[in-house]
Amino acid sequence: MWDFTSPRKVIFGEDALEFLSEKTFKHAFIVTDPVMRKLHLSLVEEQLKAAETKITIFDEILGEPSLQVVEKGAKQLAQAHPDVIIALGGGSVMDSAKGMWPMWASPEDGMDAIEGLNPFAELKLREKTGCILINIPTTSGTGSDVTWGTVLTDKSSDTERKASFGNRELVADITILDPILTKTLPPHLIAGTGLDALSHAVGGYLSTWANDFSDALLLHAFKLLWRNIPVAYQQAKAGEVEYEVREKLHNAATMSGWGFGNSQIILGHALGHTIGAAWKIPHSQCIGASCLYSLMYNRNAVSERIADLARGVGLEDGSNEELTENLIAAFKKLLIELELPVSLQDMGVSKEEYDSNIEAVIDFSLNDSGTLSNPRRVDYEDYVKIYNSFFNGEEIDF
Repeated sequence: MWDFTSPRKVIFGEDALEFLSEKTFKHAFIVTDPVMRKLHLSLVEEQLKAAETKITIFDEILGEPSLQVVEKGAKQLAQAHPDVIIALGGGSVMDSAKGMWPMWASPEDGMDAIEGLNPFAELKLREKTGCILINIPTTSGTGSDVTWGTVLTDKSSDTERKASFGNRELVADITILDPILTKTLPPHLIAGTGLDALSHAVGGYLSTWANDFSDALLLHAFKLLWRNIPVAYQQAKAGEVEYEVREKLHNAATMSGWGFGNSQIILGHALGHTIGAAWKIPHSQCIGASCLYSLMYNRNAVSERIADLARGVGLEDGSNEELTENLIAAFKKLLIELELPVSLQDMGVSKEEYDSNIEAVIDFSLNDSGTLSNPRRVDYEDYVKIYNSFFNGEEIDF
C-alpha cells in the first residue's frame, strides 16, 4: 500500500503572487536569504500589505542551510507565533522552513524534533502551531516546494555532515509558482537547476517505487523541461525573457518534485549527492552529468522505460534499445549545448583528489537512498567502474 501526498493548492501562472492579497492572514513569517530579500521580497510584501498582514522576516539562510541557523529561526518563529510561514527562495530556503516548523512545534525536543523524524509519524504541526506553510520557489529546479524531505548541514563539530529528514506533514499547504520570480536567473542557473529538475523526472520515472500517479507527472515534466531548458538558456544569454517559456519550466520543476516526491530518486542523485559533498561541487553543476551516467548504467535494466522518455521528446523510430541509445546520446549533446560538464575532470577534480577520496565516496554512495531504489542493483565493484568512467568521461559498457 502507498499514498500520494500533495499540497492542498498549487497557484500558478503570471500574477500568481496576487493570491496572497486575497487571503486574511494575520501574521506572516517569511523565510528567505539575503539575495532574495534584495531581488523579490518587495513583491511578496506588497501583496501581504494589501491584505493588512503583519510581516516578520528571517533572511539568514545561506547556500548550505545548517541545523544551527534553522534552530535560530525556529526560536524566532515561536516568538512571532505567525499563522503562515512563507518560504521565498530556492531549495535551501524551503528546506530550512521545513526544518524550523517541527522545531517550533516541539521546542522541548530541540534538534531532535527533526533529527529523529519518522516519515510517517504524526507530528500534528498545524494543530500545535495554528500555522500553515506556503512555498514560493524562485528557481525552476529543486521541486522542494512540493516534497516532504529536507537536507540540512550539522556544523556543530569539526567535520560537517549533511543529514536528510522527512515527514509527509512537511509538504506545503500551498505552493505559488509565479514566473516573474525567475526573471533574474542567469543562464548558468537556468541550465543547472533545469537539469536538476530533469534528473528528478528521469529518476522518479525509472525508480523501483514508480507508480501510475507519479508516472503521469514525470513523463510530462520531462517533455516540458527537455523542450524549454535550451530555449530559456539561449534567451537568457541574449538578455531576453519569454515568460511563457519560464512558466513552462517553473511548472515542470514542481511537477518533477511532485512526481519523485511520491516515487524516489535513483543512481543519478546518489552520485550527485556524493560528488557535491566530497569535492564541494554545486549540485546544479554535477547533477546533469550524474544523470547521464545513471542512464548509461541502467540502460539494459529499464530500456522500455527509458524509451518512453525518448518518445516523449520526439525520438520515435526504433526499438526500445535503439531509443535508449538515442536518448543517451541526445542527453550528452544537451549537456554540451548548455555548457555543463560531462566528467569529473571537467568539474575540476584532479587525479590526486579522486584517488584519495574514492573509497569514502563509494561508501557514501552505497548508503544513499538513490542506490536502494535504483532499478539495477549497484554494489561496491559496480561503483568503482561507474566512478572511473565518470572521472574520465567514458562510456559505461558493463
